[in-house]
Amino acid sequence: MPALLTYFDVRGRAEVVRLILEEMSVPYLERRVELQEWPALKPTLPFGQMPTYEDGELFIVHSHAIYRHLARKHGLCGKTEAERVRCDVVEESFVDAQSQLGTFYWNSDFAARRDEYERTSLPALLKPLETLLSQNVAGPEYWVGSALTLADFVAWHFLDYVRPFSRKTIEEFPGLSAFKRHFETRPRVAAYLASERRPKTLTVPMAPFGGTPETS
Repeated sequence: MPALLTYFDVRGRAEVVRLILEEMSVPYLERRVELQEWPALKPTLPFGQMPTYEDGELFIVHSHAIYRHLARKHGLCGKTEAERVRCDVVEESFVDAQSQLGTFYWNSDFAARRDEYERTSLPALLKPLETLLSQNVAGPEYWVGSALTLADFVAWHFLDYVRPFSRKTIEEFPGLSAFKRHFETRPRVAAYLASERRPKTLTVPMAPFGGTPETS
């Protein structure tokens, strides 16, 4: 029976799950929860959070627990202990970056602070990530060694989360830009990004940014 991913009809924390499943050609089903369903569903879930992922007898909560399960299952953790450690470091770096940017997208002062954030805070957020990528001696096509890992999915998702806000800022970082372009050439990824299966928005409509197709 196909795995079941449950989340809102947005990209959000479930998008990395979708990307991995699409790239690995894994059949899966989705339950896309409507906002009006959420108040009744929330108390029934561990920690009151989505996404959830059901894979055989496994019922997994917390997005990064789902990511790591899929990474182990599909050989996306690195080939050596050094690569596995780097994969973890990259993943955690993007946990922090995603949290910072996501918090800003939900800030009630988003519109008033947008220009200043783009000019100062966003480059400061991207600069250490560019440095981290440059430390991969195999080059900027991958974050860990010379093969696909979980780190690449998490990194691309974050950069695509930045894209509708400030594509020009990403382009100021040649390594990050090169990685993003390379990842998007993967045939299964490209097919998913162009498909109707992909949710239209980054997040739900209540967010000051990312809740409508034109901001996604």
